[in-house]
Amino acid sequence: MGVVRVLAVSDAVSPVVYSENFPGNLPPFDVVLSAGDMPGHVLEFIATKTRTPPVYVIGNHANAFLRGEDPDEARLPGGCINAHRRVVRVAGLIVAGLEGCARYRPGPHQYAQATYHAMLAGMTPQLVWHRARYGRAVDVLLTHAAPVGPQAGDDWPHRGVGAFNRFHGLWRPQVHVHGHVHLSGANARRSYVTANGVRVLNAYEFATFEVAVP
Repeated sequence: MGVVRVLAVSDAVSPVVYSENFPGNLPPFDVVLSAGDMPGHVLEFIATKTRTPPVYVIGNHANAFLRGEDPDEARLPGGCINAHRRVVRVAGLIVAGLEGCARYRPGPHQYAQATYHAMLAGMTPQLVWHRARYGRAVDVLLTHAAPVGPQAGDDWPHRGVGAFNRFHGLWRPQVHVHGHVHLSGANARRSYVTANGVRVLNAYEFATFEVAVP
C-alpha cells in the first residue's frame, strides 16, 4: 500500500500557489487537482513547476480558457490534463472528472441534473476498465460543483448535484474534490465524510490531502 499526496486548488488564486517560491513553500505533493474556475495561466504556471501534469475540470466561469490577440480564438492550458467525462490515472491516482455546475441560466459549462446522471453513466466503461486493470474503479471524483449535502450552496446557482451522490454509492471513491462554493470565515468547513465513507473536500484556494493506493 502506498500514498499519493495531492494538492487541490479551485476558484481563488492563492498567493501561496501562484508564487515564485512554489512548490517549495508547500509540503511535498505528487499531483495537482484543480476543481474548476482556476485561470488557465495559473494552471500553465503550475504545469511548469511540477513533474506531473495538473489534472483539471472547467468551472462555470470558464476562465481556464486562454485568449491571445484574437479574442475569438481560445485554447485550453498546455501541459495539463482535462478530466471532463474521463477517467485518468496520474501519479498512481485514478481520477474521474466532470466540469461545470447545475444549470441556473443559459450558457456553457452548466448542465441539467439529468445530464449529469447521463454523463456519469457514460463513464461506466472507463470505470469498469480501471477496476479490471487496477483492482479499483476510481480513487478521486473531481468536479466543480458540490454534491447534495452540507457543502452545497444555499442559493440556486450553487445547489448540489444529486448525480454525484449516486456516484458515491455506486463507485465509492475515497475522496470527492469540488470547488464552486467559496469558503469564508475561520470556522468554514473544509471537508466531511458521507454515509458511504466518501470524504468530500472543498478545494477553495488550496488544500492538501493523501490518498492510500495499492
